[in-house]
Amino acid sequence: MSIQGIVSVYLLHAVSIMLLCRSKYNRRKTIKICAAMAAAQMGVAFWADLYLKGAVWVYLVFIITFAILMVEIFWLSAEGVAKTLFFCMTYVQIFLVVAYMAGMLGNWLFDSHIGATAYLRALLHVVLLAVYVRFLRDKFEIVRQEVTKGWWPMCILSILYTIYISSVVMRAQADYFRGVEILPFFLLLAAILAGYWVIFNTIYYMRKSALQSKIELQEKILMQKLEIMEDVERETRRKRHDFRHHMLNIAEFARNGQMEELLVYLDKYYVEVEDTESLFLCANSTINHILTVYVSQAKKKGIRVTCDVSVKEEIGINDVDLVAILGNLLENSVHGCLEAGKEEMYILVRIQMKAQKFSVLVENTCRENIHFENGLPKAEGREGIGVSSIVKSVEKYGGAIDFGCRDGRFVSRAVMLMQS
Repeated sequence: MSIQGIVSVYLLHAVSIMLLCRSKYNRRKTIKICAAMAAAQMGVAFWADLYLKGAVWVYLVFIITFAILMVEIFWLSAEGVAKTLFFCMTYVQIFLVVAYMAGMLGNWLFDSHIGATAYLRALLHVVLLAVYVRFLRDKFEIVRQEVTKGWWPMCILSILYTIYISSVVMRAQADYFRGVEILPFFLLLAAILAGYWVIFNTIYYMRKSALQSKIELQEKILMQKLEIMEDVERETRRKRHDFRHHMLNIAEFARNGQMEELLVYLDKYYVEVEDTESLFLCANSTINHILTVYVSQAKKKGIRVTCDVSVKEEIGINDVDLVAILGNLLENSVHGCLEAGKEEMYILVRIQMKAQKFSVLVENTCRENIHFENGLPKAEGREGIGVSSIVKSVEKYGGAIDFGCRDGRFVSRAVMLMQS
């Protein structure tokens, strides 16, 4: 391979990784790591070029530089193993297809001239990166945010594709793409594209299922809110009907000078009337609906609830995501209290807006032996209710969430960036 070919390949790899990989580091450190890995790959290629030729050079350089690429991606990636491998293998396949097509075109148009083929491969690589950034990047980001499970089958399929297409392309490159068979390659390409069509259809239905579960939770909360409002309305009508009798009793106490009895009666009447008032905790209607439902549920089960809410009407968080986060956290808190089986049960909810950040804290009574896996609560035989949905929705807003358990108290904290 020519000098310009070696430099262009590994520089474009570095750029591609920066565009494709969700790095756990800041931009500056990510660039440094990618530059260092590109330099290491170039060093391997230049060293091999001094001592090796032909097929040995092709296979050895590919294996070593591929290993460096894998180290780079897993060093940088903030995502799980399966998801990281899937996107990595997909990128490698696309690069190998580009290399094969550039080799064929270079063979036909430039009589296998190494420099011309290198420029052609770099051009195709740049064009595909531009297409990705312009048309596909946002869609891939949505998939990464919303699909949290089911990556391993797709990951394994992408690994098998990569192994096979690597062997085809390396054999062709070792022979400078002379005598390549066009039809088998394009049939292979068609099979791979069909496989990815199935994969992305699967992802589509996984996203649809995740969204449907959020919508169902929202509908459940709204229906429960409606039931609560209907109960309040019925109770209010009953109180209105009984109002005349209360006035007669009050008048009778006053006429008889029974002031102590009158005050006791008025206190009881005040408590009765207060219980029928609709709960209003904040200006945001979605948060108010969610709190109304779960505060009502908790009180019916003997759980003391304290709410400290300070938010505006608009908070920059989508209602569906708000339901997924707050609804699931409160549902978990009610379940946690009931599972604890303690005489004194409580839930504390604190929701605030500050410096363009939206924060939620939910603290509740819990049992002592709660297990955690990768920082997430794990109930026996199942994941905590809606935990993956909570995490996914929080991350969608550039936020973070943590869970903790100590001294019979379970605490969930989430912080998100509010969108304008």
